Amino acid sequence: MSNILFEGIYAATFSIYDENMNVKRDSVEKLVNYNLKNGLKGFYVGGNTGECTVLPNKTRKQMLEAVKEFAPAGTQIMAHVGAGHLEDVEDLIRHANEVGVDAIASLPPSLTSYYNSEEIVDYYRHIASLSKSPVLSYVTPVLTCDVVWFAKQILAIENVIGLKVSIPNYYAFERMKMVNNGDINILNGPDECLVSGLAMGADGAVGTTYNLMPATAVKIFEDFKKGDVQAALKGQNKLNRLVDAVLGNNLATWKAVMDVIGIDPGYTVAPAQMPSKEKMAGIIKQLEAAGCLEEMHL
Repeated sequence: MSNILFEGIYAATFSIYDENMNVKRDSVEKLVNYNLKNGLKGFYVGGNTGECTVLPNKTRKQMLEAVKEFAPAGTQIMAHVGAGHLEDVEDLIRHANEVGVDAIASLPPSLTSYYNSEEIVDYYRHIASLSKSPVLSYVTPVLTCDVVWFAKQILAIENVIGLKVSIPNYYAFERMKMVNNGDINILNGPDECLVSGLAMGADGAVGTTYNLMPATAVKIFEDFKKGDVQAALKGQNKLNRLVDAVLGNNLATWKAVMDVIGIDPGYTVAPAQMPSKEKMAGIIKQLEAAGCLEEMHL
C-alpha cells in the first residue's frame, strides 16, 4: 500500500479560545466551513500555528474535538501531538486515538534542539508505537543531522508514512522525496514557497496562510498540477502579499485577520499582546491594496 495518503492543501489550523482557555466553538465551526467551502482537503490541528507550545492539553483536545465534529465525513484531519513533556505527548496520542484522526504528527521532542538525532528517531519510534493512525514526522531547523539520513531512518519505522518539511532548502527537499523511490508522503511547510515545494515533488502542503486565503492556495496547487506554472506563480505572488503584510507580527495579529472573514479570533495566551485597532487597520489597508481581500471568499 502506498504511503501517499495526503495530497492537496491543508490548513495549519488556528486554535481559537477565550480567556479561560476554552475553545470558541462557533468560531471553529465558521473557520472549518470557510476553509472547506474554498477547497481545502483538511486540517492540521494543534501545531505551531495552533500554539502547541503554550496551550494546555485541555484546550488542544477541545480544538481537535471541535474540528472533528464540524468537519464532514471524508475530511482529512491530522492531529499534532508534540509538546514539551513526553507525558503530555502520550496523553494527546491517547486522545487522538479515541477521537479518531487520519494521522498524527509531531515536532521533534521538546520542540527544541535539546536531543540528538538518534534520540529524535527513537522519539518517533515511540509515538508510532502508540498511535492507531499513520504518523508524519517533521523536518525543521531543530534537526542538525543529514535530512536524507533522517528521512530514511524515519520511513523504516512501522506506521510512519512521511514528513512535514518546514525548511526552505529545496535541494534537500528533492533528495528526501527520492527516498523509498518516492513513496514517502511529503508535505511542504513554508507557505511562501508552495510552488517551490510542488516543483520538488511535494504531495501537498500545510500552512498558516491557508486559513485565511484557502481558495488562493488551492488554485496554486491545481494550476501547478495542470502544468500552468505561470498561473501558479501568479497565485503565489498574491499569497505572498499576505505574508508580507503580517510577517514579523505575533500570532495574535495573524489570528486577528480572521475578523475580515467574520470570525471572532478569540484570545491569545499572554504575554502575547492583541494588536491595536490602528495596527490592524494598517494591515487591512495593505491587504486591500495588494488585492488579498478579494481572495478571501466569504
